[in-house]
Amino acid sequence: MRIVFVGTSSFGIPILEKLINLKKNIVTVITQPDRHGGRGKKILYSPVKRFVLQESLQVFQPEDINSDIAVKEIAKMNPDLIILVAYGQILTSKILQLPKYGCLNIHPSLLPQYRGPAPINWTLIKGEEKTGITFIFMDEKIDTGDIIFQKSIEILPEENFDQLSFRLATESAEQLDKVLSLIEKKEYTKIPQQKNKLFYARKINNDDCRINWNKKAVEIHNLVRGLTSFPGAYAEFNGRRIKITETLLLQKSKMRDDIFEKKPGSIIGINKNGLEIVAGDDNIVVIRKLVPAGSKEMDALSFSNGYHIKIGDMFN
Repeated sequence: MRIVFVGTSSFGIPILEKLINLKKNIVTVITQPDRHGGRGKKILYSPVKRFVLQESLQVFQPEDINSDIAVKEIAKMNPDLIILVAYGQILTSKILQLPKYGCLNIHPSLLPQYRGPAPINWTLIKGEEKTGITFIFMDEKIDTGDIIFQKSIEILPEENFDQLSFRLATESAEQLDKVLSLIEKKEYTKIPQQKNKLFYARKINNDDCRINWNKKAVEIHNLVRGLTSFPGAYAEFNGRRIKITETLLLQKSKMRDDIFEKKPGSIIGINKNGLEIVAGDDNIVVIRKLVPAGSKEMDALSFSNGYHIKIGDMFN
């Protein structure tokens, strides 16, 4: 089977690595074009391209994968199957009709729930206790194709985006051989997705990232979990943006009696665990790690010492 792999983010790497270990015939890897960024406008490769260069695989980086030039190039590859994982562009029918077996998409949610480009982020932000992986045959819409395999996964209580993403990618890779065998033998069943009105996992924007201290403590904690490590939940302290990368919830039995006099966002405790902040429901969020603008990640106690934090100071 001649396979063309299409992907950009690090989520695709365990899956691509599994294809290599299974000695599958990967004719080409398609990923997004190189970008310029950072200090000195250095050339930035996608995570998938960095991995591909290490493995000496053929790589193709069209600016628009649906352009006539790109479609002709992919047609020359004569793919039996296209596997797409977190690529960043939608494939049109010009590409979908090329492979013998079709185009397979691996999506990190239990479709049809959490369709869209940011399923893992929103799953955590919404406080879900369960998610999963779904293998679908692609159509021209976003994540609406027929399901051929799905597996449910429990979310661990304090799991953040990076941790859950890695686990879902690893599980996807573990199931890949089984799914490819089903496709090659044509022993799968296509299950159309339900058309219920469900939450769409749209792209995260800057407004989504700002912490609203008037919300419940658990909602703030879930926001931080869902946005670690990029783009990151943030608040402001003395007019300076602070990205907050790790929090925990304080047990009610350990709360102080006087916290109810404090406004949401107030610092009511500074100790080895971090900065204790009052949320809108009078519960406590403990900031453990953060990144001040222009600085590196640090623990909250180092931030407190360096920035002379005192009880009663406010995060906005």
